[in-house]
Amino acid sequence: MLTLLKRLRHYHPLRGMQARTRLMLAFTILAGSTMALAMVGWIGLNNTATALNEFERQALPDISRSLALAERTANLAAVAPYVANTSSPSMLQSLSNTLEEKIHIVLTMAKDIPELDNAAPQLPALLERLEKTVTELISLTRQHLLLREDIRQVEYRLTLLKERIKEKSLASNPNNRQVLSLLFMLDQLNSATQQSDMDRLSLIQQSFSDALDAFGAQDTLNASPLPSQMAPILSEFQALGLGARNVYSVRRDQLILQQRRAFLLASTRAVSDQLSGEVKLFVDNVQQQITAQSDQVGNAVNSGKTSILLFALLCFTATLGGIWVVRELTGHLGRVTKVMTRLAAGEKQLPTPAVERRDEIGELARAFEVFRENAVEIDRISQNLKEQSRLLETIFENINDGLSVFDENNRLIAWNPQYVSILELPANQLKPGMPIESIHPLLSQEAQDSWALDGMALDRDEVNQLRKQRTQRFERHFPGGRVVEFRSNPMPDGGFVTLYSDLTERKTIEAQLRQSQKMEVLGQLTGGVAHDFNNLLAAIFGNLQLLEDSLPAGGKQLRYAQRALSAAERGKNLTQRLLAFSRKQLLQPETTEVDGLIEGMLDLMEYSVGEQTEIQLDLQAADWWVSVDPSQLENALLNLAINSSAAMPNGGSVSFKTRQLTDQLLNGRRCDLLAITVSDTGCGIPQSILRRVFEPFFTTKEIGEGSGLGLSMVYGFVKQSNGDIHITSAEGKGTQIEIWLPRVIETTTQANSTLSTQENTKGSGQHVLLVEDDAQVAQTAEALLESLGYQVTVVNHAAGAMDALDKANDVALVLTDINLGSAVNGVQLSDMINARWSALPVLLTSGLHKQQLKQRYGLLDSHALLAKPYTRDELAVAVHRRLNHPTASLGGQGNDVSG
Repeated sequence: MLTLLKRLRHYHPLRGMQARTRLMLAFTILAGSTMALAMVGWIGLNNTATALNEFERQALPDISRSLALAERTANLAAVAPYVANTSSPSMLQSLSNTLEEKIHIVLTMAKDIPELDNAAPQLPALLERLEKTVTELISLTRQHLLLREDIRQVEYRLTLLKERIKEKSLASNPNNRQVLSLLFMLDQLNSATQQSDMDRLSLIQQSFSDALDAFGAQDTLNASPLPSQMAPILSEFQALGLGARNVYSVRRDQLILQQRRAFLLASTRAVSDQLSGEVKLFVDNVQQQITAQSDQVGNAVNSGKTSILLFALLCFTATLGGIWVVRELTGHLGRVTKVMTRLAAGEKQLPTPAVERRDEIGELARAFEVFRENAVEIDRISQNLKEQSRLLETIFENINDGLSVFDENNRLIAWNPQYVSILELPANQLKPGMPIESIHPLLSQEAQDSWALDGMALDRDEVNQLRKQRTQRFERHFPGGRVVEFRSNPMPDGGFVTLYSDLTERKTIEAQLRQSQKMEVLGQLTGGVAHDFNNLLAAIFGNLQLLEDSLPAGGKQLRYAQRALSAAERGKNLTQRLLAFSRKQLLQPETTEVDGLIEGMLDLMEYSVGEQTEIQLDLQAADWWVSVDPSQLENALLNLAINSSAAMPNGGSVSFKTRQLTDQLLNGRRCDLLAITVSDTGCGIPQSILRRVFEPFFTTKEIGEGSGLGLSMVYGFVKQSNGDIHITSAEGKGTQIEIWLPRVIETTTQANSTLSTQENTKGSGQHVLLVEDDAQVAQTAEALLESLGYQVTVVNHAAGAMDALDKANDVALVLTDINLGSAVNGVQLSDMINARWSALPVLLTSGLHKQQLKQRYGLLDSHALLAKPYTRDELAVAVHRRLNHPTASLGGQGNDVSG
């Protein structure tokens, strides 16, 4: 039994049939079932329609006529009271016509209903009775309206009589008894028009007659004679009360009509009730017929329902069979589809179902096996391509350099965001396929020219042609001094790819490095020789001054000595300016008088520009001060002088001119300006490159002859000093550069200036310890101090100074050089002396610049410094100050006590 069940379980009646055959069989069964169900439904509906047609043919007309008859009958009963209460003849006529029409319609309808005689036999007689009653009611209502008009006329005549009686009796005798009797009779006539009781009306009429007779008897006796003008009034009374159509007869006829109308209304209601009953009998009969026909239709419908239900069950069974077939097919198809879907989602190891089937699904499954193997291989290849593409795209989008690709027709194919940002192109105007000729105008004016790496200008069209043939490297310059390097390489299929690198920062660093190295070498050179050179100048200064004191006034020897002193002074200034020029430091603005500064550096400029170049001065800004770093201003002016000299290889002139400009606009504010104009008679600058002369690294000199930083450093210094700079030039006519600096008001007090020449700065025998490693300088300084009245002890190193201080307790001042040529320098010696003898003043001296002394020897602002070479007067002032003000702080870069 168990074996049989298993066999039945695995038995498939459609096994071996193709899927198409199975589906066709299933849908054929479904189609046949549907047609059978439709046929049964059509037959049932046809029978139902026949029954309904018969029902409509027989029952609906009867229903419609019976309802219309009932409605018309009810309307007749409802209109009758309106006829009785009508107050207008015209309205009465309208209602009369309406009633006659309605009665006629009801009678006609009654004749058109053949079943009416059997269902409601009393209905025609009642309709005729109703017609007669309504006709009589209309007639009585018409008579009633006429009588109502007569009553109203009588009431009007009585009102007039009353007014006449009152009017004519007032003038004669208002209290006349006859007049009062007339008024009494008038009231009786008025009450008769309102009386609704027949008996009461008769009594009022008799009372009036008696009153009238009594009034006549009084007139006969002449007890109270009636005025002659009231005779017509009495006649009117007699006509209204005793005439053929007197008030009482008219009112009596009106009351009789009212009673008859009330009877007719009641009769009309009774007839209407009877009519409603008859119509109800007819309607009930029609309803019974309708119920019977409705039962017939219901039976037909139920029969159709039963048939449809039976065939629906058969169709449902057939549908279940079709569903089973389709489900069996779609189940395998769904499992194959699921495996395909999972394959699309990335699962490639699932087994394929239905491979053993011999129908189309089996073929699909076996084909899918092959497809899956191919898909796995394609997916692997695609994944590798995606990874490579993603890597290339990431590199393309995120490299720091710009990148663009042009085809063989010089049309833009692709670019990265850095290409737009580096070249400062409007991103919304770039489109694929855009020719390179349309992109060039989008660049800034400065960037439209190409420059070789050696600084030579290149032809743009030639460069664009060569870029498709071999590697090209060139530069373009953008506003603000940016430099972008173009590196183009041709592509195998035509076109070229270009890499754009911003070299501004690198070139800035390289230039700064070169400048730093140059300045460092120059600083080391000048620093190395400054000490010895200043020592020589110090010896020269001192000996010449001593010689000057010993020569007679007015002699040639004195003039020679003074010339030598002047030359030594120029050497001193030259050395100081060279030291200031060699240093590279942050700006240190000071209140500076420009005219004096230019005059002071004239000799340095003359040495710098050479003998073929003439320096001319036109200084018109005396006593005007500006806030600048004086050494940097000297550096800038010297740079301009050297540039001008380079533009005049065959000689020429350079002029420095200062002017005072009042109330000028600078950097958005109005102020007084000091203008410095540097002009030359050189070859000039072409207009095509004039706008670029302030760019860093831009130069027209040959390679190795200039860094292109000179004018850019001048530009930066002027802008940093809150000023402005302008350049004008014409080829063959020279160049003019104008610097504007805002004027400041000099408020610095001169409290720390050199002491008055009248003040006695000589010593009075104080003991000065002189520490100097250079013998000539020591001898000269010793002679100068002694000539100033001081007692001097000389040592040549720090150890000797400490020994001398240990042995002598009367030393008033220590004057020491900073560079002593030994392990201990002058700054360290000063600190050692202050540590042991805090009250002993120390005066330092050196030929180096303060900044170099700070960096090299650790000079502090609290140290007092006397710069070499010094004159005897400067030495006298410095020593005098340190002796008399040993703790005074004079500010600035150390306590400069040289005056």
